[in-house]
Amino acid sequence: MQKAPITTVCHDHQTTTFRVGIASGDWMSPIQMPDGIPRWGGSGWARLGQYAHRIDLPTTVGVLTWKQDHFYIRDSNNELVDVDVIVIQRLMHEDLVDKIRKARAYGQIVINDLDDWYWGLDTSNVAFASSHPKTNPKENRNHYKGVLGASDAVFVSTEYIRDRISVWVRCPIIVLPNTIDVAAFTPVEPSDSRTPRVGWVGSTSHRSGDLETVRGVIKPMVDEGAITFQHSGDHPSARAVYDILGLREDQVLRIPLVEPSMYPSSLTMEVGIAPLRDTPFNHAKSDIKVLEYSAAGIPWIGAPMTSYKALIELWGVGRLAKNGQQWRRHLMELQDPETRRVEGALLREKAWARDVYLGAHAFQQSLFDVFNAR
Repeated sequence: MQKAPITTVCHDHQTTTFRVGIASGDWMSPIQMPDGIPRWGGSGWARLGQYAHRIDLPTTVGVLTWKQDHFYIRDSNNELVDVDVIVIQRLMHEDLVDKIRKARAYGQIVINDLDDWYWGLDTSNVAFASSHPKTNPKENRNHYKGVLGASDAVFVSTEYIRDRISVWVRCPIIVLPNTIDVAAFTPVEPSDSRTPRVGWVGSTSHRSGDLETVRGVIKPMVDEGAITFQHSGDHPSARAVYDILGLREDQVLRIPLVEPSMYPSSLTMEVGIAPLRDTPFNHAKSDIKVLEYSAAGIPWIGAPMTSYKALIELWGVGRLAKNGQQWRRHLMELQDPETRRVEGALLREKAWARDVYLGAHAFQQSLFDVFNAR
């Protein structure tokens, strides 16, 4: 059931055209890549990258570059492209506030996109030190407050983030929920085994003690042969999941970290887990991880965070666990192949309601709304 892409520009704005520039801290420099081709990081791809080629506006992705009185985008050909609307994500430089104000005075529209609550980071998350004023005085979350506040508008992924930043952001704050490219995910075919492969997908370097919350459940269930375990997103520079969960290395199937365009191929587990510690940073998290499991037809269990609760209330399918007993009960129930098959198929069908083409339409409409309000 593949949905058709959007084919028209927003409502009564068909005759309006402007050039959009996208610059994200998740757009990696070609110098860092062996093949010389830039790559997206996860959040940048989910919030901006996957929409860039799906909107009916000329769009350039690249490096934010200042020249005289406004911003340009330096594209992958190392050429400067002049744009009317700049969408920035996760750039926290100390001089950005002044430049944003000058660019707006010039007539350029500046929008910031925010997907995380950086001011609630746990100290165990590597982003805590990298964005802290003491350890990174030139590029940090204090500067980021000013960057957001100087914008024409801020796009956010959750209502929680909107409510928190509204204390210092006076421009329009627009909630754009995360979406996923459902068609890019191949539905996992459940096996008939009563020892399902349970898995988690993600990088351990940007966690806040989340996997540790299920160690007391996963380890004994693997040891007793009730489940097997898979980690998709393994990278040699990050702490190994088998170490976090107290397992032996040979007890975890490790799937290497891949770039976002290949990410759907990593979701091959039969049951997905989304454990999160009860922290301010995690309360701001969207439901994107369980959306991805859903797109792949994988039944999932999540921590009782706001976004996961809301999705279950809306869809009527999905599982939450607030303690070890509930985690174990859900995992035992999902040992049944038919239960996995039924839940997975229903989740895959529900995922189309959060498909990327709907997200691209909302992103484009919001660009027009900000452009016309100016």
